[in-house]
Amino acid sequence: MAAWTRLVASVGVAVLALTGCTYSTHEPGLFPSPPPRTEAPSPSRFPPQPTNPRLPVAGERVWVSGARLAVTMRIAVHAVRRIAGGTVLDWSVTPLSAEGYGSGEELPGIEMGLDLPTRGNFEPAVSLLDPERGQVYRPLLHQSRRLFNHCLCTPVWRLAQTLRIGETRLQQITFPPLPAATEFVDVSMSTSTPFSHIPVSPLGTAPVASKATDLARGAELPKPLPEHIQFRNPIQSRQVQRIQVNRVWAAPGRATLEWTLRSVTDQSSYRVLEYGPPVAAPSPPGDVFLVNTSPASGPVLLVLAAGGGQRFTASWVATERNGIAGYECLCTELGLWSSGLRDAGRSVSLVTNYPALPPRTRSVDVDLRGFGTFRKVPVTAVEDSARRLGPPQRVETGLWSFSEDDPPQGWPTAEWPTDTPDPAQLTAYRSVIEPVRALPGAH
Repeated sequence: MAAWTRLVASVGVAVLALTGCTYSTHEPGLFPSPPPRTEAPSPSRFPPQPTNPRLPVAGERVWVSGARLAVTMRIAVHAVRRIAGGTVLDWSVTPLSAEGYGSGEELPGIEMGLDLPTRGNFEPAVSLLDPERGQVYRPLLHQSRRLFNHCLCTPVWRLAQTLRIGETRLQQITFPPLPAATEFVDVSMSTSTPFSHIPVSPLGTAPVASKATDLARGAELPKPLPEHIQFRNPIQSRQVQRIQVNRVWAAPGRATLEWTLRSVTDQSSYRVLEYGPPVAAPSPPGDVFLVNTSPASGPVLLVLAAGGGQRFTASWVATERNGIAGYECLCTELGLWSSGLRDAGRSVSLVTNYPALPPRTRSVDVDLRGFGTFRKVPVTAVEDSARRLGPPQRVETGLWSFSEDDPPQGWPTAEWPTDTPDPAQLTAYRSVIEPVRALPGAH
C-alpha cells in the first residue's frame, strides 16, 4: 500500500549478528544543506565557551535539523560509564550555524528529532546496543505516570531551549546496568549512524582524551550520491519528493544506510506528513502492532552473489507500549521535527539500521520496492570509537537528582567529568532491556 497516511502497522525485523568486519578512521556524518531561514535572530549573544581540551570524544556526527529553522550541529559521544546500579551515557550537542545567527547567539527552541514514537519528550530515542547479544538497553524511566514516566536524564526538550551557536552542552542519559562481562557497546540515536565500539568505563572512572579537539569547528557536509528516485504523493499527485542515498556503513553486528529525503515541490501544509512506500515499508499481513507511524524502513539492502543474493530489511526491536506487544524500527521516525519538508527544496537526513552484512561485502544495491533501485552503492567500515579514547582514569564526581520542577539542563564542557545520578533515586525507575528479533512475514 503506497499511502502517505497509514495506520500503525508492521515491518520485518532482522536479527543483529556479529560479523568480522573491520573499522575505518573516516568520520561518518549526515549531510543535507541548510536552506535560508525567515525567523528573526535572538537578541541574546555572549562569547561561546571553548571546548575543554580534556574532554574525551569517542565519536562525532554532523546533522542538520529538519524543522523550518535549519541548524547545523555536531552531536558527539564522550563516554559510557558504570555507576552503582546503572550506566550513564555522556554526549553533547554543539550548534555550528543557522542562517541569520552569529557565534554565541541563543537559538529558539529547535527540534532535535530524538523523540520516541508515542512517548513524546519523556524518553529520548537514544539506546545502548549490544550487537553480539542482540539486545537494546533503553533509558531508565520513572515508574509513576503522574510524573509522566520521565527518563533519568537531561531531557531533550530542555536541551533544545538552551543551545547557542558555537557552544557545547554536555548531556547525560541513565540506562540499566550492563553485564559485568560487557566491555564495549554501540550508541544508537535515531537520526544518525550508531557510534560503534564505545568502551564501558569501570565504576568510578572516566576515559581521557587522546588529543584535544574543538567541537565548534566548521564541518564539511558531503553531498549524497548523484542518482535519485522521485515519487509522487498518491493522494496529492502534484506533490513530488526525491530520495538519494548518502552512504552505507558496516559495523560488527549491523549495517546502516544514510539517505536523504528532499521535497521537489511544496508539500501539504495543513497536516502532519506521514509516509508509506517508498519511505516506509509496506504494511505486512497479520495483526502485528507497530509503534512507529512514519518510520524510515522502506529501503532494502540487496547483496548479490553467485547463484543468488540476500535481502536485508530494516531491523526492529520487540517492545511494548501501554501493555501491548509491538515492534519499533531501529531507524529514523519522521515526525514534527521534519516540518521543513513542507517547503520545496528542503531535505532531511534519514538513517535505517540492518542486520550484519556478509563479511567482505564491498557494495550493495539499495532497493525501493516498486519505485527503483540504486546499484552498487559502496560499503564503508564504521570508525572504531575505542581508538579515539585514552584509558579510563579514576575520577571524583558529585551526584545529581532529577527534579520535575527544575529538570537538569546539562553542563558546560569545563565541568567534565560531570556529576552522575544519585543511586538512591534509582529504585523509582524501571529498567527496560529489549531484544532484536525477526518478524514472521518479513521479506
